[in-house]
Parts: sequence; C-alpha cells; structure tokens
Amino acid sequence: MVQLPKTNPETHRAFLEGNFVVNKTEKKFSCMAIDQAHEQNNACVKADGGAVGLTENPGALRRWMVAGPEMARLVNEFENVTECFVNTNASNKLHHEQTLSFQESFRNDIVSLYDVIDDLGNPFLETSKDLLVLDSKNIVDISVVKTVNTIESLGQEQFEKYTKERLVDRTTSVFDTIKRNKLPLFQTPPPAKKTSTTDHKLMALKSNCSLFSRLYIACQSRDGNLDDFFRHENHAFPPSLSQNGTIRLGTKADLLSKCLERLTPPTDVKPVVSFCYS
Repeated sequence: MVQLPKTNPETHRAFLEGNFVVNKTEKKFSCMAIDQAHEQNNACVKADGGAVGLTENPGALRRWMVAGPEMARLVNEFENVTECFVNTNASNKLHHEQTLSFQESFRNDIVSLYDVIDDLGNPFLETSKDLLVLDSKNIVDISVVKTVNTIESLGQEQFEKYTKERLVDRTTSVFDTIKRNKLPLFQTPPPAKKTSTTDHKLMALKSNCSLFSRLYIACQSRDGNLDDFFRHENHAFPPSLSQNGTIRLGTKADLLSKCLERLTPPTDVKPVVSFCYS
C-alpha cells in the first residue's frame, strides 16, 4: 500500500476518490465497506422470514432465487419513492448528528464539563500521584492504578508471546484458547476484606460492651430496674439461635436425648425377643 502510488497509480487514484466503499444515500460520512453492502443486500432479499428451510426444497429454492431479488428491488423502489415525498433533499444530505437537537445536547455536555472543571479546579494542574475521579474526587483502588500503569506493557508482552509460540516456533496451535486477563478496572468493586470467626466474635463483644455500657448508665440515671433491663434481648438476633446473623444448625435428637434419659429409669432387664417363622 505504501508503494501503491508508484506501482499502480490508477488504483491509488481510485482509492483517493473513495471508490473502495459504497454510498447508498447522499448523506456525508455514511459510506460502508463493500462486504457490508453485500450483507445488507442479502438481508433485503431474505426479508423478515429469511431463507430457513428453502435449501431442503429444490423447487422452492429456485423460485426464491428468481423472485427474491426482483421483489427486493420493487420494495426498495417503493420505499425510495415514499421517502421523496416525506423528506426534503436538504435533510437527505445531512448527517444524523447535523441536527439542532443533537448540537444543543452536545453544547450542554460541553458546558457541564466546563462547569465541573471551573468548580473543582483544572485536573491537569493536579500534583497528586493518586488516580481520582474528576467530579467526585474519589481515589480509585491501588489495583486499578497498577492496571493503568502496566496494561500497555502487558498487552505487548502477550502479543510477542502469541506471535513467538504460534507463528515462529509453532509449539502451540493457533486454535488454542487465549487466557482472559482478569484485570481490575474502574467499575470493579474493591475486594472485600476477609474476616475470621475470631474477628467477628471480637467485634460482637466490643459492640455488646459499648451497648450495655450506654444502657446501664441510662438505666441508673432514670431509676430503671436492672432486672428488667437484663431480662430483654438487646441484640438484632438472639445469639442462642444464630451466629453473626446465620441461624445455628443442629440435630433434634441431640436436644431431646438428655430429657428422655431423665424420664426413662435405668434397668438391667433385657427384653425377650421371639422369632416367628412362616
């Protein structure tokens, strides 16, 4: 392509004139690739129902191949005629972003961004090394900062490894699966800190100590009854039935075994068992 002006000037001139794309309308910046235009033409011929099941019936396939393109041409001509009555030539040549509403929305976004920079300061004058959000000043997690700093070098390293293993050394098949990079991004929530059971118990004891201290002082200053105070449950969940909000599990036989043992007196008499054969 670099030597195309010298090797084939006519092809280079055609490329400069835009003859490598298809323009279906008079709108600017609406050209598409040739293969994409072919796919759109195929979609017009297939219509909404598609070509499902036609390959199994040779007669229906031949009728569809003959009449399908002609029907698509008639529908396309009808749509073009109706659009001429509805739309003007000036609107047909405009891009979909060349409208008053879109330009007004774009202007409002620019003004909003300017207001944020005016209120919170110029982000390019920030001397801190932390990576933060422009409008909220929230500092992102350190793992996200590491991703931003190393993502380019990581991608280059993986590209060189892929080229060497699959194209140069040919030790790995081209069809082998490439491992996904699970890198923390801006929308990735920070990892939750894992706390052990001992930490949960210690936090619960500290919370209970603080709660009972406040309630005990309030009970003394208001002449309350301490027996009534300790009679009621002061937890969000009863510790006898749940642990850290999770209900305790057990076996009913273990709960009733001691009660049944007390009601049943011990005895050394062995029951007589007889076998009956039929």
